Amino acid sequence: MAAKSEPVHEEMDKDITDGTLEESESQQAMLTLEILSIIKDAQGQHGLRHGDYQRYRQYCQRRLRRLYKTMNFQHGSRHAFKSKRVTQELLKDVKYLHIPLMDAERAWSHAMELKLLANTELRKKFHYIRRLRKAASHANQLEELCYAEACDARTKLEAQAYASYMKGNVSFELQNWKEAFEFFGHARTIYEKTSWCIF
Repeated sequence: MAAKSEPVHEEMDKDITDGTLEESESQQAMLTLEILSIIKDAQGQHGLRHGDYQRYRQYCQRRLRRLYKTMNFQHGSRHAFKSKRVTQELLKDVKYLHIPLMDAERAWSHAMELKLLANTELRKKFHYIRRLRKAASHANQLEELCYAEACDARTKLEAQAYASYMKGNVSFELQNWKEAFEFFGHARTIYEKTSWCIF
């Protein structure tokens, strides 16, 4: 009787092993984007250490061009531009998440660059607020993409904090103090809770 039960144990062991392998493969497939680490490194190395927003904006532009080329994510030709958006169906490579992140950083750095000129040119104020809104829009897109099943919990939280921070910037510049306080507070809470895995 004992001899007949051995194949059952072997089959159970095989099921457990297969389940472990499937779980391991699933975990390996999860996308991780260390948003705060990426932008802090980029800002420190490309101009913001010295307050050079123009240099950082140009870096973001070059980075986007490289991403478009590497991912074959071209926006048509020079003579026939066609807007394209990253969708959840494309999230088989974490590099796609870098696109809305760099879009947001480019718009934000442009806004900061224009803000420095806004004291002397009133129209620059309206322009930089538009760029801040654009940055918040790209950050929202990033947050929505990161809520895909392909992304891990840390990425979801960092995207949420980043989007809240960008929306807080817009509210602050529009002097919506209560709203800005709520957005910044939400971002700060997330960063404090996840600081153990960021720094």
